[in-house]
Amino acid sequence: MGFIFKPWKNLSLFKRIMVGFVLGIIAGFIFGEKASMFNFLGTILTNLLMMVVAPLVLCLLVCAAGDMGDAKRLGRIGIKSVAIFLSSTALAIVLGLVISNLINIGSGISINVDIAKVEQKETVSMLDTLINIIPKNIFKSLAEGDLLQIIFFALIFGFSLSRLGDTGKKLLEIFEAGQKSMEKLTDIVLQFTPYGVFGLMANVIGTNGADILIPYLKSIAALYLSSLIYLIFVQGILMVGIIGKVNPIKFFKTMKEPMAFVFATCSSVATIPLNLESVKKLGVDDETANFVIPFGAVVNMNGTAIYQAVAVVFTAQVFGIDLSFTEQAMVMLTATLASIGTAGIPGSGLVMLTIVLSSVNLPMEAIGLLAGIDRILNMGRVVPNIVGDAATSIIVARTEKTLNN
Repeated sequence: MGFIFKPWKNLSLFKRIMVGFVLGIIAGFIFGEKASMFNFLGTILTNLLMMVVAPLVLCLLVCAAGDMGDAKRLGRIGIKSVAIFLSSTALAIVLGLVISNLINIGSGISINVDIAKVEQKETVSMLDTLINIIPKNIFKSLAEGDLLQIIFFALIFGFSLSRLGDTGKKLLEIFEAGQKSMEKLTDIVLQFTPYGVFGLMANVIGTNGADILIPYLKSIAALYLSSLIYLIFVQGILMVGIIGKVNPIKFFKTMKEPMAFVFATCSSVATIPLNLESVKKLGVDDETANFVIPFGAVVNMNGTAIYQAVAVVFTAQVFGIDLSFTEQAMVMLTATLASIGTAGIPGSGLVMLTIVLSSVNLPMEAIGLLAGIDRILNMGRVVPNIVGDAATSIIVARTEKTLNN
């Protein structure tokens, strides 16, 4: 049997993920709804990844803050990261609005609104989100995987250790050992990725079928086209090439594994380990990468912002509502702020959409209209999310003069 498995083991993780992805699609078409029997593989992968993410982020950021030691540098990196996140998110929304309007994504669609009702989630204000970042119990935050609370605690705790001298160094060494251990465990877990991706794709295609693409083809096309243009021109050429001064082709070649992984799993958080590995290969120093990538995974939502723009135009056109330039500008402002304000909230994409639609008085029924193809839209919007984190880490490292390339 060795001759069968040896070629498989010799393949890179990216190639194995793509094999699992394609075979999953084929299995979905062959088995139809019965393909849901493979979904347990995707559940196992998701559980394994969520198992390692919280302790990995804790160890990474405690070490990043502790090693930095300099509160000014830590604050500088944080401010730069947030500024880049907000600027790039605003650009993403503008692009999504332009492409969606050009394609007229909602025209020619007749929908029965009565069957498109959906339960609306309670929106959360920016102030509430900021207050909720502070954990009452860090062990509860770790157990529930509340990454914003973990990030807040880890940064303060790591900085506190750096101020304790030799006593702090002893505990930092323990966290450094924990970081290396979690990275090794993550490498082991990632070997299961191709099988989990197979299960996820088989279930998606088997449950929805190819027909789900037809009624909403324009919306899907707008999102994927906007994401592709944004990836190449904004993130690749502008952010990485011009500002970060890194070859965009080299960047995308290095990022192919995390991009393939997040496309299949739709989890920016679960992609943190692969994203970290990739940006470090590109020359980003450990301190910057260990701060920006976990932070961006729960705060930076470039792709989700594109989705908000597509959803708004879709809603307006389906319901025959004309959006003025001022109202579309309001969409841009609201979605940009909401991308930070809803960070870390379960179903944050839905909460963001609720906030954005209400800002221009659009019907909430649109959330239900897009729910049927949400998984397919999600696959497209998560790729710019994680690529944005990587591009931001390169820019921050370049401005800090710590980029080694």
